[in-house]
Amino acid sequence: MIKTFLNIIFGSLISTLIGSFFAVFISFSIISRRATFRYQPLYFFNDIMTLGVLALLWYYVDDLIVAFSLFSALATVFLIYKLLVGVYSIDRRFRLLILSLGVSHNEYSLFILERNLGKLFANLLKFYVLCLIGFLVSLTNYASDIGFFSLIVGLVLTLFQAD
Repeated sequence: MIKTFLNIIFGSLISTLIGSFFAVFISFSIISRRATFRYQPLYFFNDIMTLGVLALLWYYVDDLIVAFSLFSALATVFLIYKLLVGVYSIDRRFRLLILSLGVSHNEYSLFILERNLGKLFANLLKFYVLCLIGFLVSLTNYASDIGFFSLIVGLVLTLFQAD
């Protein structure tokens, strides 16, 4: 029992780290190539909806390798959303000031990502904790009901954009 739980803890951590690695590179390519990016579809990956998806994945997927692969993909999208919200919430005047000083887009992108590394680490820990909470919820008798209910609540929050 303890070995299985340790596999779940370390597997969730590894899939979260893999997802964050891909999220940083994808976010860098988005920021360095385009001035604006429409990240409104990523509002679907708010915390409550992500918790519902994680609980349902833990409940319905039996193969751990498939589950951890799906967790890595979900971590990538979740962390891209959190990084892009942090990047694009910066004042447009600040961006124009930095770019008008002769800084290239790649240097600006690296500067902005370095500035948001603390938020990335906090969101990485948040996803890891959500993954473990999803596992604990999946052990209950009503895991499917809780997962679908949190998907509905997350969808309502997405429609109101109350993240």
